[in-house]
Amino acid sequence: MPNLRNRYLNDVIKKDLRWSPIVSLLGMRQVGKTTLLRQNAGTYLTLDDDNLRNAWETGDWSILESGRKPIIIDEAQKLPGVFDRVKLLVDRSRRPGQFILTGSVRFLAKKDIRESLTGRTSILELLPMSLRETHSEPLQSFMERLELKMPNNAVSEPQIVRYLIQGGMPGICFKRDGSVQQRMREAHLETILLRDLQLLVRTRVPYIKLRSLLQILAQNQGELISHRSLGRRVQISTPTVTQLLAAFVDLFLIKPHGKTYYFVDCGLASYLGAARIENRLFHMERWTYSELLAQLTYRHRAAFEFYPFSSRGGARVPFVIELNGAPTMAIVVDPSTGASEKSLKSLTAFRKTRRSPIKGIVLHDGTTAYESASGAICLPYRWIA
Repeated sequence: MPNLRNRYLNDVIKKDLRWSPIVSLLGMRQVGKTTLLRQNAGTYLTLDDDNLRNAWETGDWSILESGRKPIIIDEAQKLPGVFDRVKLLVDRSRRPGQFILTGSVRFLAKKDIRESLTGRTSILELLPMSLRETHSEPLQSFMERLELKMPNNAVSEPQIVRYLIQGGMPGICFKRDGSVQQRMREAHLETILLRDLQLLVRTRVPYIKLRSLLQILAQNQGELISHRSLGRRVQISTPTVTQLLAAFVDLFLIKPHGKTYYFVDCGLASYLGAARIENRLFHMERWTYSELLAQLTYRHRAAFEFYPFSSRGGARVPFVIELNGAPTMAIVVDPSTGASEKSLKSLTAFRKTRRSPIKGIVLHDGTTAYESASGAICLPYRWIA
C-alpha cells in the first residue's frame, strides 16, 4: 500500500490483545485507524456498511460469535447497541483478544457505553503521525534522554517547518499536490462538522460559523481565550461555544491544555490559518506540543500529566510534565538563541510553587546546549525529537 508506515501504536495493540478481551482504538477521522487495524484483523466489520448495520438493528448478531478473532468493529459509535452485545459476549468468556472497537468519536464519554466497557477494555488513542513517524524512524524519548549533546539524526528546521504545514494525517500529508491537499482537508472538515458532530451535538450552527470557531482556535493555540470572547467573535452564545468545544475535543480535533487548546493535527491547524501567524514562538510551541504529546501518549500511556503554568506576575511555563516517580519537568520555549532572562525567571517562579524536585528546561532557537547558572538545562528545541 503506498505511503504505508509502521505506526508506533501497532506493537501496543498487539501487546494489549494478549491480556484484554477488548481493545478500544480511538482517534480523529482519517488518522489511520482502519489501515492500522487491518494488519491485526481476524474479521473486519464496519458500521459504515448499511447492510451490516441493518442486520444488527434487526437482531442478527451471528457474525460476532462465528467470526475469526479478533473481530474489528470499525466506527462502533454508529450503533450504540453494539456495546451491550460485545459486553454480553465478553462476560460469557473473558479470554483476551476478542474484539477491537474503533471510533472517530470519543464514545467512552457516554455514560451507558462507558458502563458497558469498564473493566473489559484497554483504551488507546491513535494520534496523527509525528515528524519521525512520517519518516519511518523510531519513537524518541526526550524525557528520559535529556543530554547536553546533539542526538543522533536530529531533525532539521526545514523538516519541522514542513511538518507544521503538512501535519501527520496519513491520507493527506503525503500528497504532493498542494491543491489536492487543500481540497482533501476541506472535505475532511465538512465530514466532521456536518456529519460526525451531529452524533454529539444536535446543533443548527451553520458550517461557516463552526469553521470560523475552529479557525480562531487554530490561530490562538496555547493562549487563554474566553468562551464569551469566542462567542462574540463567531456570533453564537457562550453556552453553545462551551458545548461545541467539548464536542471538538470528543471528535479529536483539539485537546485541552490547561485552560487553552492545541490542535491534534498541525496540518489542519495550518490550513485553518495558523501558518499565517508571524510569531516564531507560536510555531516553536505548537511543534513542541505535538512532539511531546506523541512521546507521552505512546511511551507513558495514562501515567502522565501535561499542562501549562502561569502566574499573575507574568511567569509562563507552557509545558509542565509530571511522570510517575520522576521529578516534575518544567519546559519553557524561547525564540532566542539561548535562555533569556525572562525564561529563567519563569522557571524560578514555577520552582517556588513546588516543594518536590523540579527539572527546569529551556528549549531555545539556537544551536548549543548548556546548563545555566541557575541549573536549567538549555537545549536547541529541535533536539526533543
